[in-house]
Amino acid sequence: MAVNAVDSGVRDRRRRTLLSAALHVVSHGVAVVYCLLTFTQPNRGLMLAVYGGGLLTGVVGSWAATRVTTKASGYRVSFTLLMVTLVGAAVGAYWDGGVASPAALGFVTTAVLVAAHTPGLRMMLGLEVLTVGAYLAVAATGRPAPPGYVFVYVSGMVVLVSVFATQNRALARQRSQLRALASLDPLTGALNRRGLAEFARHLFHGGCRPGPSLLCLDLDNFKLVNDRHGHAAGDDLLRRVVATAGGELRAGDAIARVGGDEFVVVLADADQATARAVAARLDAALGRIAGISIGAATAPADGDTLEALLGTADRRLYRAKQRSCADVEGRPLLSGRSDVPG
Repeated sequence: MAVNAVDSGVRDRRRRTLLSAALHVVSHGVAVVYCLLTFTQPNRGLMLAVYGGGLLTGVVGSWAATRVTTKASGYRVSFTLLMVTLVGAAVGAYWDGGVASPAALGFVTTAVLVAAHTPGLRMMLGLEVLTVGAYLAVAATGRPAPPGYVFVYVSGMVVLVSVFATQNRALARQRSQLRALASLDPLTGALNRRGLAEFARHLFHGGCRPGPSLLCLDLDNFKLVNDRHGHAAGDDLLRRVVATAGGELRAGDAIARVGGDEFVVVLADADQATARAVAARLDAALGRIAGISIGAATAPADGDTLEALLGTADRRLYRAKQRSCADVEGRPLLSGRSDVPG
């Protein structure tokens, strides 16, 4: 359950930013080739300078993308690339004869990239308005286009933007659903190990004070439940444990299933006194349906990472388990113990 220094979110942001930079390089590379193929036409030296600068910016952006760590830094790199592309498309089309020039395709590629890679709807709409506005500014100041040309061009951009934006948001919803499923235990609906690590990462990185605290829970004699009543009864018991425990937790807390009958409760902003109180409530509530043993740990006294707190809480759970399971065959199943400091 170790949380990597470069987590999946950072890798995903870097990948998206690097893709934007790569597309930026490709589009400006195509523009440079176009200038070379039509070098005898006017203003090709100026256009080559602009497109060459855009190409160099894309290369620098590719390097910067590998160092992106936050959403803000990724947005800064992508926004810079977008502005360079938009300016290049505007001046290139203006110098090449106006919006009827092949260079005006830069507006289309920019609009499509914005629709496909901008996560926020408001931001996407704002950037699209900026892109279409730049195209209309060139149409108004440059060489006149054939009748109806601007209308058809803008309409085509709007259609493409609508299609790509719709697809992008549908894929984003699917990815969000898959991430949620990948973080949940399918039997009980509690977090799994991956979900626990992700939940705890936000607490520790956010400087949560006091705490957080962890409670390691283990059902006593769970094997006997399966042996005597069948696995269906055992599965039902696990679901009841999660549902009951969830009812005793606060809105900002979470419960994870990390083993067959092993659970971890994460208490945000919880000191040792709060952890003791929650452990007592859980022991009372769960004791009505199953024997339970609990071990607790609180940051920073018992550790300042998820792994350290889990180790401490697990050792205390083991001691509580030894006391509550001293006579496995002779004790009723509804008996539990806890080992909570204080």
